[in-house]
Amino acid sequence: MKTNKVVKSKAKAVKKVEKTIAKAAAKQVKAVKKTENKALKKAAKNVKALKKTERKVVAAAKKAVKKTEKKIVSAAKKTTGKIVQTVDKAAKEINKKAGVVKNAASAVSSKVMPKEQNSDKLTPQEIKEIEKHLLEMREEVQNRIKSKKEHEMPETEVGDEADVASQSLDKEVLFELNGNAQALLDQIESALRRISKGIYGTCEYCRCQIPKKRILALPFARYCIRCQSSNEGIKR
Repeated sequence: MKTNKVVKSKAKAVKKVEKTIAKAAAKQVKAVKKTENKALKKAAKNVKALKKTERKVVAAAKKAVKKTEKKIVSAAKKTTGKIVQTVDKAAKEINKKAGVVKNAASAVSSKVMPKEQNSDKLTPQEIKEIEKHLLEMREEVQNRIKSKKEHEMPETEVGDEADVASQSLDKEVLFELNGNAQALLDQIESALRRISKGIYGTCEYCRCQIPKKRILALPFARYCIRCQSSNEGIKR
């Protein structure tokens, strides 16, 4: 009997201790949860503060970038404006000098070039008449060359020395005549090409107007009298 009481007493004590331990453990768990909740709230608060700070930093950075961009654009506009003003000023100076040079050149040209030069310029009607004359000349020369070729004497296989010498002389004369006619034909063709290109009547060397008297006398002339004389002197 005594033993049973002791066992019961110990069991009761153990249960009491267990309850005490359970209560303490529950209390500690509750304290831990409370601490954890506080830490979570503090962390959330810190995150919120960080986000707020981040937004402020981003806004400040954007504001600074825009301000700097405006300064750069303003400075670029000022520099561009100055450059444009400088270029305009330089352009005006160049135009002014060009006008002076042009006036000087015009004055020199009026002194150096004959006053009657403008009157030497061929009219479209005159050029048309010259072209017609050149075409007639070309046809005449072509017919002359054709006629001479048809009348060339064939070579003979027999004959004395006098006949051979006579035939040889006749051929030399014909060749020379044909050569001159071909050269004249080339000059006529060249003149017709210049008319078609719209540069007829202009000296091919100095680009000045060939005097009308020279053109009318020599419709296939390529140079003015001065340049023609110079070329002939060089060739000599």
